[in-house]
Amino acid sequence: MTHLFKISTLSFCLFSFSVGAVSLDYRHEYKSDSKTNADRLKISHTSESGYFASVEGKLAEGTTTQSDGFKESNGHYSGSGSEWEFGRNYKITDDLTLAPAVNLDIGDTYVGYRAQIKAIYKISDTWMTTFRWRPGIEVSEQSGTDNKNYNQFNWEFGYTGEQISVIGDLEYRTTNYEDYNGHNYYWLYNIVASYKIDKNWTPYTEIGYVPRYNADHESDAMEMRYRLGVKYNF
Repeated sequence: MTHLFKISTLSFCLFSFSVGAVSLDYRHEYKSDSKTNADRLKISHTSESGYFASVEGKLAEGTTTQSDGFKESNGHYSGSGSEWEFGRNYKITDDLTLAPAVNLDIGDTYVGYRAQIKAIYKISDTWMTTFRWRPGIEVSEQSGTDNKNYNQFNWEFGYTGEQISVIGDLEYRTTNYEDYNGHNYYWLYNIVASYKIDKNWTPYTEIGYVPRYNADHESDAMEMRYRLGVKYNF
């Protein structure tokens, strides 16, 4: 919790120059089969000229590998890193926006360097779709461990009304290392539903179907992931 607090405090300092455009996003996560809990706190800002930046602190429950090879919660919580992002929205047409960005993922034993390009297309006043390509490299701080390279693709499609939004997200990732069932790829699906109470508060929920890894990759599985969150716009 101390790690998360330090990240959050630093975030407020970084964005204090523009408090009126800052948003604060907290979410809690639970995975049904692994029985693990996790929390994230994110502070972000988008300027009128389209620049955006964010910093996110992570807190997660530790796991222990069981006799069947799957990991389950052990009840011990600790800070699990932070993410930093900076980019800009470029409005190509009234309906199409491109959003390139760079992202830094800092963990306890690694640093991940990511770039991304995201296309956001407004189909109508209430329907939208996006496509994001995010190549990255994870550099381990442990000697003798190879870097992990990957390409991540996300496709979103959904309804965005004045108060209610429901958006589905299909993710597919290819890697240079065995990641799921001994293969070099994995996929997951997530759906997010949110309700805008007023100009400040927007609670939301997520339901995901995500990989559950086995230590020997012989019997990897999928599991349900549930998230509850709330976003506050200052």
